[in-house]
Amino acid sequence: MPRGDKAQIMEFKIPVFDLKTQQSIAAVLSALDKKIALNKQINARLEEMAKTLYDYWFVQFDFPDANGKPYKSSGGEMVFDETLKREIPKGWKPFKLSELVTLSTGKEDANFATEQGIYPFFTCSEKMLKCDVYSFDTQAILLAGNGTFSVKRFTGRFNAYQRTYVLEPKSKNLYPIVYFVIIDNVIKFTSGSRGSIIKFITRGDIEHIDVVLPNDIENMRFSEVLYTYLLQAELLEKQNYQLTQLRDFLLPMLMNGQVSVAE
Repeated sequence: MPRGDKAQIMEFKIPVFDLKTQQSIAAVLSALDKKIALNKQINARLEEMAKTLYDYWFVQFDFPDANGKPYKSSGGEMVFDETLKREIPKGWKPFKLSELVTLSTGKEDANFATEQGIYPFFTCSEKMLKCDVYSFDTQAILLAGNGTFSVKRFTGRFNAYQRTYVLEPKSKNLYPIVYFVIIDNVIKFTSGSRGSIIKFITRGDIEHIDVVLPNDIENMRFSEVLYTYLLQAELLEKQNYQLTQLRDFLLPMLMNGQVSVAE
């Protein structure tokens, strides 16, 4: 392992600030950290609320009926579907996920990430990296095909690692539904509930996921509510990305005296 020149290291000058300046620098960085933490809390709550509604409406089938009552619990008519081998609400239809999304994968390897990149680079890691070039400009759900099996959402320009799946819903209304369908199925894939615990997710695993949807009008009505929650959460995520960039940019400049904090 290469070593630095001890003499030069010992001669390295470290700026020393008076107490007032130290407190001012700490206040700026602390304010950014607190805002980032608050956004994360709000984001988690928004997603939790959206997931709860999704479960009620699309899993338990207790969506509001014509009288505003929970459909299945209030005796709404259910019919047996031969394909799924279970009951679904009358008027609803089963689909394969491949019918609802355009599915692709990233083309880049891990070395594609750059420290000063301007576009998000999604990999199989929980952490979002950065890169200089984008290959996608869309609204998508991103699924890590191995590793953490993380599921993320993003709207805009980005790039993806070669083992990351990019799912582009074929309509805006499908966006929140596909997102939560993927989350639920990743849990099934990785928990062993389908017979064995997997080490990676294949394209076929994704394409053959079953999705049950109502007619287009009801789908639009339900999806708009879920979409609103996710859109607010996504805006907070983007704000946090910008705040983190700002904090990381300011920190070295504040510490070496290039930037001062006004009173």
